[in-house]
Amino acid sequence: IMAAVSSRTDEPSWARICMNWLCVEDGTPLKGCFDHLEISKGNKVRHFESLNRITGISFENMCFFDNEYNNIQDVSSLGVSCIYTPDGMERKHWEMACEKFQLN
Repeated sequence: IMAAVSSRTDEPSWARICMNWLCVEDGTPLKGCFDHLEISKGNKVRHFESLNRITGISFENMCFFDNEYNNIQDVSSLGVSCIYTPDGMERKHWEMACEKFQLN
């Protein structure tokens, strides 16, 4: 599994700094947990188009988790499997994706 970040922010450079400063339990910077980072002021559709070009992974083989329903609607128009996470990412959302892609 390849993992990427798709983040829309008014301060992309600050977000990148935070990705270096925030660490997971073993001390790994959060940035090190992902294969690709798409952080910009642009919309999520542009992020996924860029990820498609960079990785060669088809939209149908991508999964997107987001707590903003408008982002889910936009990205799903590309053919990406989208999972709405209104209260943030939870284990059940990951399990839904694993089931969809038969990763269990």
